Amino acid sequence: MLTKKGIGTALACAIALGASSGAALATTINVDGVHWDSASPFDLTIQTLNLRESSVSAVGDVLTGYGQIGSINGINSFCTGCDLTFTFAYTVTGISANHVTFDDGSFQFYVSPAGSYSQANPNSATLGTPWVTMAGHTAPSADPSFITVGQLYGTVNGTVSNPTSGSDGIGLVDVLGGPAAAYLNSNTISDGIGGFADFSLNSSFLTKPASTCTSISPDSGSVCHFPIEGNGSLIGATVVPEPAELGLMGLGLGFLGFLIQRRRKAA
Repeated sequence: MLTKKGIGTALACAIALGASSGAALATTINVDGVHWDSASPFDLTIQTLNLRESSVSAVGDVLTGYGQIGSINGINSFCTGCDLTFTFAYTVTGISANHVTFDDGSFQFYVSPAGSYSQANPNSATLGTPWVTMAGHTAPSADPSFITVGQLYGTVNGTVSNPTSGSDGIGLVDVLGGPAAAYLNSNTISDGIGGFADFSLNSSFLTKPASTCTSISPDSGSVCHFPIEGNGSLIGATVVPEPAELGLMGLGLGFLGFLIQRRRKAA
């Protein structure tokens, strides 16, 4: 029969098998072709590329935009045979001098075949299949210059409708759903009032319309509707769903049961 020492050894092997398998799963994440290393020291940093957005000037105006993800955790080869694109929208709820508060934030990310996205075509950002949806997270700003509480806070050089270099925005974002949601819904960013968001959002922007545009178009399908360009980053943490880890642990314990049964038959 299997001795106590043998059982202990087998159990240790089983746990090691489950743990090592779980660690391997936790390191490499792949969702619909979008992959990244959760063991990266930069995890989880999602940075944009080719971001364009509309101009706003008054309370009630809706800021819309689109773009492409350029890297995840500092790696730009994160999407095998695909493009990862996004659209977003926020509503202006307060303006005080060069400080603008936004609310009702929403994001939609899409995965589409590589080369599908064109910065000159806003509609190309939505050609793929949904990857994850997000929403703005309400939290007060540490800067008293913002007169209302919101989800995104913009500090503008130049004017609100015509920002110049050095303009930036900060805010918090929550993950809502989609195939990638289980890996991104970390709740690791404190909002300062007892709650937690999934990502912090940082952006920079300035007015730079496409050279083919002579005015701002009312057509949201035209690049001339989006005279502002910029970049941004979402910073959070990768989550590995527990059921997967528990399943692998079960595999390890199943291996232990196999060893015990085999020994009994031999006896």
